[in-house]
Amino acid sequence: MRINVRSSLVRSSLARPRLALLAAVAIVLLTPPAAASASDPLASAIARVTSAERADNQATARYDAATANYYELQDQQASSQRSILTLTAQQEHLATLGRERALVAYKRGSLVLGDVLGDGSDVLDAARRATMLDDVNARGEVLISQLDSVTSELHDHQAALRTEISHAKDARTSMQGQALAAERALAGAGRAESDLRTQLAAQQRLSDLTAILTAARARAAPRAPAATGGGSSNPAGSTGGGGSAGQIIVHGTWVCPVQGPVSFTDTYGSPRSGGRRHMGNDLFAPIGTPLVAVTDGSVFFQGDPLGGNAAYVEGNDGNTYYYAHLNDYVGGARSVKAGELIGHVGDTGDASDAPPQLHFEIRPGGPNAKGIDPYSTLAAHCG
Repeated sequence: MRINVRSSLVRSSLARPRLALLAAVAIVLLTPPAAASASDPLASAIARVTSAERADNQATARYDAATANYYELQDQQASSQRSILTLTAQQEHLATLGRERALVAYKRGSLVLGDVLGDGSDVLDAARRATMLDDVNARGEVLISQLDSVTSELHDHQAALRTEISHAKDARTSMQGQALAAERALAGAGRAESDLRTQLAAQQRLSDLTAILTAARARAAPRAPAATGGGSSNPAGSTGGGGSAGQIIVHGTWVCPVQGPVSFTDTYGSPRSGGRRHMGNDLFAPIGTPLVAVTDGSVFFQGDPLGGNAAYVEGNDGNTYYYAHLNDYVGGARSVKAGELIGHVGDTGDASDAPPQLHFEIRPGGPNAKGIDPYSTLAAHCG
């Protein structure tokens, strides 16, 4: 599991501030969780996020394992059914041969001597023919009996599989509910921490402005108003906002596609319905969480039955990045920068019975190229 709401917490060093007030606020905002006091509200919020992250990670792992087990059992059931059909066909073929041999050897309850004796000149040869027919029929009966036994075992196996699949389906549904609950708890913890940071930032800006005005009045110099104006030209900073096409949420050469609380495990290659294999990783996040281009390049949108609303980011690095199950698109086909908003997390396509998620693939060489496991790349950038 990786979560983005904590990405700005830890810094390697603190710059020396000009004002004592700014230093105090900066220490509160940037102190690592381990060094924060128990009464620090921000430290408490961080601890809540960390705990929710751990719980969400465990719930996601259980859900992924239950899903893989469910589809693996379905594959076994399909293979068993094919074996039963093959054995049944063999039984019918052997039974048909047996009946045909019986008709050759007997007719209307009497031995047809012409069939057995040939031209009737060699009695010993006729006896050999009759013995051979009896032997062949006997061996056919043994084979049919063996096939009956194997087929019966397979039918028993099928019945056991049906029971296992039913239990696996129930377990998957249960794990899905736990994953959704953990996801909601993580989202709530993330919102609480974000709200607290906003409040602390607002207090900091107010303190900064108060300090500047106080210093200006104390100097009471003719140029004080100009100095004050220059010092507060951008007191609030720039925080971005809105959801318009082209908005840059984060900067970098490669960024996490999900900008918000997110959890994921490496499920590349896991069983899926219809005998398919999972060709990417599912990143679980609250519905509506922003999705961004992972690198510079271009984007186009094209839905499909499995992926629902889908996006393709064709990176300048030569890779195509496939996004599936989007709730919506932001903007149209265009050139994009790393971190540019392209849509939001959803549950479209075949994810309608699963927690909201982004199915993410890396396809070196183009949109139709064979994908590679994206987990190591995601783990490196979604921390």
